[in-house]
Amino acid sequence: MHERIRDILLGRWGHFVASHPKLTLSLCALLAAGSVVLTVTGLEFRADRSELIDPQATWNKQYVQYKENFPHANDVYVVLDGERDDAAIDDLARTIARGLRADSRVAGADAGFDLASAGAKFFALAGREQFDRALDELATARRIVAAPNANAALGVLLADLSRQQGDPSALDRLDQFLAPYLAAAHDTPTDFDFLVPTHSNWQPLASSDGAGRLRFVRVRLDEHSTGVNGLGSTLTRLRQSVASIVARSPQPRTDWGITGIPAIESDETTQAIEDTTIASVLAIALITLVMFVAFRGLTVPLLAAGALLIGMTWSFGWLIISVGHLQLLSVVFSVILLGLGIDFALLFVSRLELVQDEHTDLASATARVFRGMGPGMVTGAVTTAAAFAAVALTSFRGMAEMGIIAAGGILLCLIAVLSAFPALLALTGRWKRIIRHRPGGETAHFARGRLDLVDRYPLATLLLAGAVVIGLVWTARSVSYDPNVLNLQSANVESVKWEMRIADEDARSVWSAVVVASPEQAPQLADRLRQAPGVSDIGAMGMLFRPDRAERRQLIAELRTKTIDQPRAEGSLTGVLGQLTLARAGLLLRARSVPADVKARLTATARRVAESVNAAQQLTATAQSQAWGRLNDDFLHARDQLADWLDAALADRAPGAWDLPAVLRDPWVGEDGSWLLLVYPDADEQQRSILAPERLGPFVESMRAALAGTGVEVIGPPVQIYESSELIKKAYILAACYAIGAILVLLLLDFRRLADALCAMMPVAFGFVGAFGLMGLFGVPLNFANMIILPIIFGIGVNAGVHMVHRWRAEPFGRPAGLSGATGRGITLTMLTTMIGFGCLLLAQHRGIRSLGFVMVIGLGVTLLACYTVLPAALRWRTRAVAQAVAEPRGQTLRAARLGTNRHWQQTSTSWRKSA
Repeated sequence: MHERIRDILLGRWGHFVASHPKLTLSLCALLAAGSVVLTVTGLEFRADRSELIDPQATWNKQYVQYKENFPHANDVYVVLDGERDDAAIDDLARTIARGLRADSRVAGADAGFDLASAGAKFFALAGREQFDRALDELATARRIVAAPNANAALGVLLADLSRQQGDPSALDRLDQFLAPYLAAAHDTPTDFDFLVPTHSNWQPLASSDGAGRLRFVRVRLDEHSTGVNGLGSTLTRLRQSVASIVARSPQPRTDWGITGIPAIESDETTQAIEDTTIASVLAIALITLVMFVAFRGLTVPLLAAGALLIGMTWSFGWLIISVGHLQLLSVVFSVILLGLGIDFALLFVSRLELVQDEHTDLASATARVFRGMGPGMVTGAVTTAAAFAAVALTSFRGMAEMGIIAAGGILLCLIAVLSAFPALLALTGRWKRIIRHRPGGETAHFARGRLDLVDRYPLATLLLAGAVVIGLVWTARSVSYDPNVLNLQSANVESVKWEMRIADEDARSVWSAVVVASPEQAPQLADRLRQAPGVSDIGAMGMLFRPDRAERRQLIAELRTKTIDQPRAEGSLTGVLGQLTLARAGLLLRARSVPADVKARLTATARRVAESVNAAQQLTATAQSQAWGRLNDDFLHARDQLADWLDAALADRAPGAWDLPAVLRDPWVGEDGSWLLLVYPDADEQQRSILAPERLGPFVESMRAALAGTGVEVIGPPVQIYESSELIKKAYILAACYAIGAILVLLLLDFRRLADALCAMMPVAFGFVGAFGLMGLFGVPLNFANMIILPIIFGIGVNAGVHMVHRWRAEPFGRPAGLSGATGRGITLTMLTTMIGFGCLLLAQHRGIRSLGFVMVIGLGVTLLACYTVLPAALRWRTRAVAQAVAEPRGQTLRAARLGTNRHWQQTSTSWRKSA
């Protein structure tokens, strides 16, 4: 656009809003009211990280399909901490599950399963130690089945216990085995349910590694508990319910929490919203304070805040129209707009202070300010918006949405502030008293000579700056990307805290990779994955395919075909009493050489045996015969059931899906019948998370190599994080390139000169290098949240350079170059307010948002420092070079060129511009 036409349009805009304040504000308020209605009725927050990614990405589509096919992938978990064998904690977990099932928002809750619900082959799927123990018990079971009567079975049981004296649970089994025989001795009903495989035997959902302290209650939420609002309120209700149940239980001090990927994502987004809300309120307060100090009064800050509020309201309306929702990344847009939007008011007032004494009416003064500062403000806003808009071209959906919202919001804030602020000022009727005059006019020097060294020695300043850049580039080499999403979040958030405890207790946790396969493919895939480097085991339906399953099947076959000698014993109560008497003597003998607590139990059992034998001896022969008959009949009935189950357990077949209890099987079988394989990573010797950058990539690539040629892909949280990290890095770098390209084009259109455009970008280039250099110096890594600085810092930081080059072109001999005439004051205030906006993020609990605030503050801080030193030096060096080139052909002195009037400069401007 021709500069003259641009200046005319800007002047007319300024004149109109200041001379028609009521009309202007009415239009602004009408648009703001519409935006409020749109926001209240349409705004929603989304926590699902998969929605931040390009929905067309193959790996993302597969993950979304997996979650739809396996609804339990969205389950949350109540986690309780207690000793491994603490039955009270197990009972509490079951109580919590029962209580939660009564909640209308809960579709299901499970704390474990009864072994009776498992198939006969379930024992073959246990860990090796448990499997070997199960084989011993099955061998005992075969001898019991071979026993012709209850007395012979007692002999088998006692012999088996004598071989297991070192087993801590042997005493419990002794009491269990003796119970029916002691009952018969007292002529009371007997019960051999312990021999029946279908008798109740509760197994909690517990951590399998480490100390085994953690119990889990798996909670499946109903389909309406989605989104941040729905899921957040459901989690709050769950936590209240669990807290109430635990408080009323016999273990009210039990440590517990709720976690799981949905809970982590919801808590993270809730925390981010809370952090940005607090940061926004604090930023408004601090920015108002800065303006109060700068402009020596409250009226200007309040009017500016009111104008900015209109712009923010419009921005929320734009958010609803363009995107419709907020997510983890875009939720910080309000803080960004607060810092940037107020800049327009600051720049306007900074220039108005200098020219207000020359005007009697606000309309003409505003028109002059718009013509003088407007080009820089418009160019700065457009370049910043272009930087954000460039981000929208990337395939990273979360960042693209952020770019769309911020780009439109910046332009709307520009229009709102430059329209509403002068109108509000006009309505006061006393703008001359509110805007205090500052001496010096539009050529006033900046910093009162404190930066004269830069002006006098530009080349030395540039050389020193170059040395500093080299040092910063050197330290920036150590900056790396951290994909671990847990490192972004507040360690005080309940779901994060418990996820970390799970990771410490059981390295597999929720960060296992996922493979979805048909039942026919599953065995081969499990074997291939188990051999992949970095893989410790295959879980879920993969537990059906143990690496030693052939050996296990052989051991089971040997046990099945092994000849069992039939035990012999007298079939009478007298024979039972004889064995009991011998058992009592053995108990007393053993009690002499065991610890005191075991001795007390053995002595008590021996005493009960003696009492029972004495009671039986008091019975009549008929009573003894009847007691024996009942005891033996009960035994034979239980033995027959045991024999049937034993045939099934030792049958010549591999364990199948139906041998798993439903609590385990249902989450692992998809709605289409496909099977879920969980790939567990190896435990790291240095106790690094699988999400650590050194481990995540090799783990994912190792699994992909194992599955090559099978037509099956690995998915799950590790793959999502790995692929999204790669996508984020590429997207941000691409966005930065787009932003730099768009900014350069816009600057060329504005300045019509490459040298001017490059000078305008110089401070932000230094700021960019400084940000990375200081990150390396302080050990701050790049992450999912702060990588946004690549495009943002260029978009925001270039504003200062634009204003300085515009000022320098208007007054090339101002001191320091580019900072005279209120430009330096305006840039200082605008950069400070922007840094305050981002600096308030340093108080965030969310560590990712906090790191974003840190990186932006140091980046903008270095940019501001470059505005004070590097760019003035470069502009002064250019001024001297051009002045020398113009002066020599005309026989003028360099001093005359430097000290010439504006008229002299206008006469030589054509030659100067050509030379520049």
